[in-house]
Amino acid sequence: MARYLCPQCAVHYRASEFTTYTAQSEPWNPPRRDAVRTLVRGVRTLLGATAVDRDRERAEHLEMLRLGVHHRCPRGHVMPAEFLRRETLPIGLIGPSSVSKSTYLAVLLQRIVGMTDLAPMGLTFTVEERSKGIYQRDYVTPLAMRRPPEQTRLERTAPLVVRMHRDWAPDEDINLLFFDAAGEGYRDARSSADLNPYLSVMAGALVFCSPINLAFGPEIGFALAPGIEGATAPGAGTVVAVVQSARTVADGRRDPIPTGVVVAKCDELAPLESRQPHPGQAIPLDARLFYGHEDAYLRRQSRWPYELLAQHGPAILAEAERFSLMTRYHAVSATGCPVNNLGMFDMIAPVRVHEPLLGLLHDMGLLAGAAALYGPERVHG
Repeated sequence: MARYLCPQCAVHYRASEFTTYTAQSEPWNPPRRDAVRTLVRGVRTLLGATAVDRDRERAEHLEMLRLGVHHRCPRGHVMPAEFLRRETLPIGLIGPSSVSKSTYLAVLLQRIVGMTDLAPMGLTFTVEERSKGIYQRDYVTPLAMRRPPEQTRLERTAPLVVRMHRDWAPDEDINLLFFDAAGEGYRDARSSADLNPYLSVMAGALVFCSPINLAFGPEIGFALAPGIEGATAPGAGTVVAVVQSARTVADGRRDPIPTGVVVAKCDELAPLESRQPHPGQAIPLDARLFYGHEDAYLRRQSRWPYELLAQHGPAILAEAERFSLMTRYHAVSATGCPVNNLGMFDMIAPVRVHEPLLGLLHDMGLLAGAAALYGPERVHG
Protein backbone atom coordinates (compact mmCIF):
# COMPACT_ATOMS: atom_id res chain seq x y z
CA MET A 1 0.00 0.00 0.00
CA ALA A 2 1.32 3.43 -0.96
CA ARG A 3 2.58 5.64 1.85
CA TYR A 4 3.01 9.41 1.64
CA LEU A 5 5.40 11.68 3.49
CA CYS A 6 4.15 14.60 5.52
CA PRO A 7 6.80 17.28 4.85
CA GLN A 8 6.27 18.85 8.27
CA CYS A 9 6.52 15.91 10.66
CA ALA A 10 8.72 13.75 8.38
CA VAL A 11 6.54 10.66 8.83
CA HIS A 12 5.10 8.37 6.16
CA TYR A 13 1.37 7.62 6.42
CA ARG A 14 -1.08 5.55 4.42
CA ALA A 15 -3.38 7.58 2.20
CA SER A 16 -6.34 6.48 4.31
CA GLU A 17 -4.79 8.14 7.39
CA PHE A 18 -5.07 11.63 5.88
CA THR A 19 -8.25 13.66 6.24
CA THR A 20 -9.38 16.08 3.56
CA TYR A 21 -10.97 19.50 3.98
CA THR A 22 -11.98 22.52 1.94
CA ALA A 23 -10.69 26.03 2.57
CA GLN A 24 -13.69 26.51 4.93
CA SER A 25 -12.48 23.50 7.00
CA GLU A 26 -15.41 21.41 5.82
CA PRO A 27 -14.77 17.69 5.18
CA TRP A 28 -14.41 16.93 1.49
CA ASN A 29 -14.71 13.65 -0.37
CA PRO A 30 -13.66 13.05 -3.99
CA PRO A 31 -16.36 12.29 -6.57
CA ARG A 32 -17.54 8.70 -6.25
CA ARG A 33 -17.18 6.24 -9.09
CA ASP A 34 -19.10 3.02 -9.47
CA ALA A 35 -17.32 -0.34 -9.58
CA VAL A 36 -17.26 -0.53 -13.39
CA ARG A 37 -15.69 2.92 -13.79
CA THR A 38 -13.17 2.13 -11.08
CA LEU A 39 -12.19 -1.08 -12.88
CA VAL A 40 -11.88 0.70 -16.23
CA ARG A 41 -9.78 3.41 -14.62
CA GLY A 42 -7.47 0.77 -13.11
CA VAL A 43 -7.00 -0.95 -16.47
CA ARG A 44 -6.23 2.37 -18.15
CA THR A 45 -3.68 3.18 -15.45
CA LEU A 46 -1.88 -0.09 -16.13
CA LEU A 47 -1.90 0.55 -19.87
CA GLY A 48 -0.90 4.18 -19.55
CA ALA A 49 -2.94 7.33 -19.12
CA THR A 50 -4.89 8.55 -22.15
CA ALA A 51 -5.73 12.10 -23.11
CA VAL A 52 -9.24 11.59 -21.70
CA ASP A 53 -7.80 10.40 -18.38
CA ARG A 54 -5.45 13.38 -18.19
CA ASP A 55 -8.28 15.81 -18.97
CA ARG A 56 -10.41 14.25 -16.23
CA GLU A 57 -7.53 14.43 -13.74
CA ARG A 58 -6.91 18.04 -14.68
CA ALA A 59 -10.59 18.94 -14.23
CA GLU A 60 -10.67 17.27 -10.81
CA HIS A 61 -7.48 19.06 -9.82
CA LEU A 62 -8.85 22.46 -10.86
CA GLU A 63 -12.03 21.80 -8.87
CA MET A 64 -9.94 20.96 -5.81
CA LEU A 65 -7.98 24.18 -6.24
CA ARG A 66 -11.21 26.16 -6.53
CA LEU A 67 -12.47 24.71 -3.26
CA GLY A 68 -9.10 25.08 -1.54
CA VAL A 69 -8.97 21.36 -0.84
CA HIS A 70 -6.10 20.24 1.38
CA HIS A 71 -5.06 17.20 3.40
CA ARG A 72 -4.21 16.93 7.06
CA CYS A 73 -1.92 14.28 8.44
CA PRO A 74 -2.79 12.47 11.71
CA ARG A 75 -0.85 15.16 13.61
CA GLY A 76 -2.89 17.93 12.01
CA HIS A 77 -0.30 19.29 9.59
CA VAL A 78 -1.81 20.82 6.47
CA MET A 79 -0.63 19.53 3.09
CA PRO A 80 -1.64 20.67 -0.42
CA ALA A 81 -4.05 18.27 -2.10
CA GLU A 82 -1.58 17.32 -4.82
CA PHE A 83 0.88 15.89 -2.27
CA LEU A 84 -1.08 12.62 -2.35
CA ARG A 85 -0.69 12.53 -6.11
CA ARG A 86 3.09 12.24 -6.14
CA GLU A 87 6.00 10.94 -4.10
CA THR A 88 7.99 13.22 -1.79
CA LEU A 89 11.70 12.39 -1.51
CA PRO A 90 13.81 14.12 1.20
CA ILE A 91 17.37 15.09 0.26
CA GLY A 92 19.66 16.04 3.13
CA LEU A 93 22.41 18.64 2.93
CA ILE A 94 24.77 17.35 5.61
CA GLY A 95 27.84 19.12 6.91
CA PRO A 96 29.04 21.60 9.53
CA SER A 97 28.10 25.25 9.41
CA SER A 98 29.87 27.54 6.93
CA VAL A 99 30.71 24.93 4.31
CA SER A 100 28.44 26.60 1.73
CA LYS A 101 25.41 24.28 2.01
CA SER A 102 22.84 27.09 1.98
CA THR A 103 24.71 29.06 -0.67
CA TYR A 104 24.95 25.96 -2.84
CA LEU A 105 21.22 25.27 -2.53
CA ALA A 106 20.37 28.91 -3.22
CA VAL A 107 22.45 29.00 -6.41
CA LEU A 108 21.28 25.54 -7.52
CA LEU A 109 17.65 26.58 -7.18
CA GLN A 110 18.36 29.85 -8.96
CA ARG A 111 19.78 27.86 -11.87
CA ILE A 112 17.20 25.06 -12.11
CA VAL A 113 14.07 26.98 -11.06
CA GLY A 114 14.68 30.57 -12.09
CA MET A 115 16.91 29.96 -15.12
CA THR A 116 15.63 26.47 -16.10
CA ASP A 117 19.16 25.23 -16.80
CA LEU A 118 18.05 21.59 -16.88
CA ALA A 119 15.12 22.08 -19.26
CA PRO A 120 17.28 20.82 -22.18
CA MET A 121 17.69 17.64 -20.08
CA GLY A 122 13.92 17.21 -19.88
CA LEU A 123 13.85 18.39 -16.24
CA THR A 124 11.93 21.42 -15.00
CA PHE A 125 11.46 22.51 -11.39
CA THR A 126 8.98 24.71 -9.55
CA VAL A 127 8.93 25.68 -5.89
CA GLU A 128 5.83 24.42 -4.10
CA GLU A 129 3.37 27.07 -2.94
CA ARG A 130 3.99 26.56 0.78
CA SER A 131 7.76 26.80 0.27
CA LYS A 132 7.71 30.01 -1.75
CA GLY A 133 8.00 32.26 1.27
CA ILE A 134 11.10 30.42 2.52
CA TYR A 135 12.54 30.33 -1.00
CA GLN A 136 12.07 34.06 -1.53
CA ARG A 137 13.24 35.17 1.92
CA ASP A 138 16.16 32.79 2.52
CA TYR A 139 17.49 32.19 -0.98
CA VAL A 140 16.30 34.60 -3.68
CA THR A 141 16.64 37.85 -1.73
CA PRO A 142 20.23 37.33 -0.47
CA LEU A 143 21.46 36.29 -3.93
CA ALA A 144 19.80 39.31 -5.51
CA MET A 145 21.98 41.43 -3.21
CA ARG A 146 25.00 39.20 -3.99
CA ARG A 147 25.15 38.08 -0.38
CA PRO A 148 25.27 34.52 0.99
CA PRO A 149 22.15 33.15 2.71
CA GLU A 150 22.09 33.26 6.48
CA GLN A 151 24.27 30.63 8.11
CA THR A 152 22.46 27.54 9.38
CA ARG A 153 22.56 27.76 13.16
CA LEU A 154 20.10 25.04 14.16
CA GLU A 155 20.18 21.31 13.60
CA ARG A 156 16.73 21.48 12.08
CA THR A 157 15.65 24.16 9.62
CA ALA A 158 12.46 24.49 7.60
CA PRO A 159 12.56 22.20 4.55
CA LEU A 160 12.06 23.48 1.05
CA VAL A 161 9.93 21.47 -1.38
CA VAL A 162 10.55 21.62 -5.12
CA ARG A 163 8.39 19.85 -7.69
CA MET A 164 10.32 18.08 -10.45
CA HIS A 165 8.71 17.41 -13.82
CA ARG A 166 10.30 14.90 -16.21
CA ASP A 167 9.40 15.08 -19.89
CA TRP A 168 9.65 11.29 -20.28
CA ALA A 169 7.26 10.70 -17.34
CA PRO A 170 4.77 13.59 -17.64
CA ASP A 171 2.24 12.05 -15.23
CA GLU A 172 4.76 11.12 -12.53
CA ASP A 173 6.06 14.36 -11.03
CA ILE A 174 8.19 14.09 -7.90
CA ASN A 175 8.53 16.35 -4.86
CA LEU A 176 12.15 16.89 -3.79
CA LEU A 177 12.29 18.01 -0.16
CA PHE A 178 15.63 19.68 0.61
CA PHE A 179 16.61 19.99 4.27
CA ASP A 180 19.75 21.31 5.92
CA ALA A 181 21.41 19.31 8.69
CA ALA A 182 24.26 21.16 10.39
CA GLY A 183 24.43 18.47 13.05
CA GLU A 184 26.86 19.97 15.57
CA GLY A 185 24.37 19.39 18.38
CA TYR A 186 23.74 15.71 17.66
CA ARG A 187 25.04 13.34 20.35
CA ASP A 188 23.59 9.96 19.41
CA ALA A 189 20.99 8.28 17.21
CA ARG A 190 18.11 9.39 19.43
CA SER A 191 19.10 13.06 19.52
CA SER A 192 19.77 13.02 15.76
CA ALA A 193 16.31 11.63 15.03
CA ASP A 194 14.64 13.98 17.52
CA LEU A 195 16.40 17.14 16.36
CA ASN A 196 16.12 16.38 12.66
CA PRO A 197 13.59 13.63 11.85
CA TYR A 198 14.18 14.06 8.13
CA LEU A 199 17.44 12.13 8.58
CA SER A 200 15.36 9.01 9.26
CA VAL A 201 13.50 9.20 5.94
CA MET A 202 15.97 10.82 3.55
CA ALA A 203 16.14 9.30 0.08
CA GLY A 204 19.43 10.95 -0.86
CA ALA A 205 22.21 12.94 0.78
CA LEU A 206 24.79 15.56 -0.12
CA VAL A 207 27.71 15.59 2.33
CA PHE A 208 29.62 18.89 2.32
CA CYS A 209 33.15 19.86 3.22
CA SER A 210 35.30 22.81 2.14
CA PRO A 211 39.02 23.33 1.45
CA ILE A 212 39.62 24.46 5.04
CA ASN A 213 38.66 20.93 6.14
CA LEU A 214 41.49 19.45 4.05
CA ALA A 215 45.20 19.25 4.91
CA PHE A 216 47.83 20.55 2.49
CA GLY A 217 51.40 19.72 3.47
CA PRO A 218 54.27 22.04 2.53
CA GLU A 219 55.68 19.40 0.20
CA ILE A 220 52.91 19.93 -2.39
CA GLY A 221 53.65 23.62 -2.82
CA PHE A 222 50.07 24.78 -2.30
CA ALA A 223 48.37 26.67 0.49
CA LEU A 224 44.98 28.29 0.84
CA ALA A 225 44.98 32.04 0.51
CA PRO A 226 45.05 33.76 3.92
CA GLY A 227 41.81 35.02 5.36
CA ILE A 228 39.38 32.74 3.49
CA GLU A 229 38.58 30.36 6.33
CA GLY A 230 35.43 32.17 7.40
CA ALA A 231 33.65 30.55 10.35
CA THR A 232 34.47 26.97 9.38
CA ALA A 233 36.52 25.06 11.93
CA PRO A 234 39.74 23.89 10.24
CA GLY A 235 40.54 20.22 9.82
CA ALA A 236 38.45 17.17 9.04
CA GLY A 237 37.10 16.70 12.56
CA THR A 238 33.92 18.76 12.28
CA VAL A 239 32.90 17.14 8.99
CA VAL A 240 33.59 13.64 10.33
CA ALA A 241 31.60 14.36 13.50
CA VAL A 242 28.55 15.61 11.60
CA VAL A 243 28.58 12.66 9.19
CA GLN A 244 28.98 10.24 12.09
CA SER A 245 25.97 11.74 13.84
CA ALA A 246 23.89 11.40 10.67
CA ARG A 247 25.12 7.83 10.23
CA THR A 248 23.76 6.87 13.65
CA VAL A 249 20.32 7.28 12.12
CA ALA A 250 21.15 5.93 8.66
CA ASP A 251 22.70 2.73 10.06
CA GLY A 252 19.20 1.44 10.68
CA ARG A 253 18.45 1.52 6.96
CA ARG A 254 18.63 -1.68 4.95
CA ASP A 255 19.16 0.05 1.62
CA PRO A 256 22.17 2.30 0.88
CA ILE A 257 21.42 6.01 0.65
CA PRO A 258 22.55 7.54 -2.66
CA THR A 259 25.11 10.11 -1.59
CA GLY A 260 27.16 12.84 -3.19
CA VAL A 261 30.24 14.07 -1.34
CA VAL A 262 30.64 17.74 -2.25
CA VAL A 263 33.94 19.58 -1.92
CA ALA A 264 32.50 23.09 -1.91
CA LYS A 265 34.30 26.38 -2.66
CA CYS A 266 36.48 24.61 -5.23
CA ASP A 267 37.43 28.02 -6.68
CA GLU A 268 39.86 28.24 -3.75
CA LEU A 269 41.59 25.13 -5.13
CA ALA A 270 41.94 26.36 -8.73
CA PRO A 271 45.79 26.57 -8.67
CA LEU A 272 46.01 23.04 -7.27
CA GLU A 273 43.39 21.64 -9.63
CA SER A 274 45.12 23.04 -12.70
CA ARG A 275 48.20 20.93 -11.90
CA GLN A 276 46.31 17.64 -11.72
CA PRO A 277 46.38 14.98 -14.45
CA HIS A 278 42.61 14.58 -14.03
CA PRO A 279 41.17 18.03 -13.25
CA GLY A 280 37.47 18.47 -12.67
CA GLN A 281 35.23 18.00 -15.68
CA ALA A 282 31.74 19.40 -16.06
CA ILE A 283 28.89 17.21 -17.26
CA PRO A 284 27.42 18.55 -20.50
CA LEU A 285 23.83 19.67 -20.08
CA ASP A 286 22.90 17.88 -23.28
CA ALA A 287 20.26 15.17 -23.02
CA ARG A 288 21.44 13.31 -26.13
CA LEU A 289 24.97 13.09 -24.79
CA PHE A 290 24.27 12.41 -21.13
CA TYR A 291 21.34 9.97 -21.09
CA GLY A 292 22.47 6.45 -21.78
CA HIS A 293 26.01 7.32 -20.62
CA GLU A 294 25.26 8.63 -17.13
CA ASP A 295 27.65 6.30 -15.30
CA ALA A 296 30.57 7.12 -17.59
CA TYR A 297 30.12 10.86 -17.20
CA LEU A 298 29.60 10.67 -13.43
CA ARG A 299 32.66 8.44 -12.92
CA ARG A 300 34.79 10.80 -14.96
CA GLN A 301 33.48 13.81 -13.08
CA SER A 302 34.12 12.12 -9.70
CA ARG A 303 37.78 11.34 -10.34
CA TRP A 304 39.38 14.65 -9.33
CA PRO A 305 37.40 15.24 -6.09
CA TYR A 306 37.94 11.60 -5.06
CA GLU A 307 41.69 11.89 -5.57
CA LEU A 308 41.64 15.22 -3.71
CA LEU A 309 39.96 13.67 -0.67
CA ALA A 310 42.11 10.55 -0.78
CA GLN A 311 45.26 12.67 -0.57
CA HIS A 312 44.18 15.60 1.58
CA GLY A 313 41.06 14.45 3.45
CA PRO A 314 41.33 10.69 4.03
CA ALA A 315 39.31 10.83 7.25
CA ILE A 316 36.41 12.52 5.43
CA LEU A 317 36.64 10.00 2.59
CA ALA A 318 36.62 7.05 5.00
CA GLU A 319 33.62 8.38 6.92
CA ALA A 320 31.72 9.09 3.70
CA GLU A 321 32.26 5.52 2.55
CA ARG A 322 31.02 4.23 5.91
CA PHE A 323 27.98 6.47 5.57
CA SER A 324 26.92 4.98 2.23
CA LEU A 325 27.99 2.28 -0.19
CA MET A 326 26.53 4.33 -3.06
CA THR A 327 28.73 7.42 -3.16
CA ARG A 328 29.92 9.85 -5.81
CA TYR A 329 32.27 12.81 -5.47
CA HIS A 330 31.96 16.38 -6.68
CA ALA A 331 34.04 19.56 -6.58
CA VAL A 332 31.80 22.60 -6.96
CA SER A 333 31.68 26.30 -6.27
CA ALA A 334 28.32 27.94 -5.83
CA THR A 335 29.56 31.42 -6.67
CA GLY A 336 33.06 31.03 -8.15
CA CYS A 337 34.58 33.44 -5.63
CA PRO A 338 34.65 34.18 -1.88
CA VAL A 339 32.86 37.10 -0.27
CA ASN A 340 34.71 40.41 -0.27
CA ASN A 341 35.38 42.75 2.64
CA LEU A 342 31.79 43.97 2.47
CA GLY A 343 30.42 40.46 2.86
CA MET A 344 29.30 40.37 -0.79
CA PHE A 345 30.23 38.33 -3.83
CA ASP A 346 31.98 40.32 -6.56
CA MET A 347 30.14 38.09 -9.01
CA ILE A 348 28.19 34.84 -9.04
CA ALA A 349 29.73 32.41 -11.52
CA PRO A 350 28.80 28.86 -10.47
CA VAL A 351 31.16 25.96 -11.13
CA ARG A 352 29.64 22.48 -11.72
CA VAL A 353 26.66 23.10 -9.41
CA HIS A 354 24.36 20.78 -11.38
CA GLU A 355 26.49 17.65 -11.04
CA PRO A 356 25.64 16.66 -7.43
CA LEU A 357 21.92 16.85 -8.20
CA LEU A 358 22.24 14.92 -11.47
CA GLY A 359 24.29 12.25 -9.71
CA LEU A 360 21.67 11.88 -6.98
CA LEU A 361 18.78 11.76 -9.44
CA HIS A 362 20.56 9.05 -11.40
CA ASP A 363 21.40 6.94 -8.34
CA MET A 364 17.88 7.36 -6.95
CA GLY A 365 16.54 5.90 -10.20
CA LEU A 366 14.72 9.09 -11.17
CA LEU A 367 16.36 9.40 -14.60
CA ALA A 368 15.32 5.92 -15.74
CA GLY A 369 13.48 6.15 -19.04
CA ALA A 370 15.17 9.33 -20.25
CA ALA A 371 17.49 7.52 -22.66
CA ALA A 372 14.52 5.96 -24.43
CA LEU A 373 13.08 9.42 -25.12
CA TYR A 374 16.22 11.20 -26.22
CA GLY A 375 18.15 8.34 -27.78
CA PRO A 376 21.78 8.05 -26.64
CA GLU A 377 24.41 9.18 -29.08
CA ARG A 378 28.01 8.15 -29.30
CA VAL A 379 30.20 10.01 -26.80
CA HIS A 380 33.57 11.14 -28.08
CA GLY A 381 36.64 11.77 -25.94
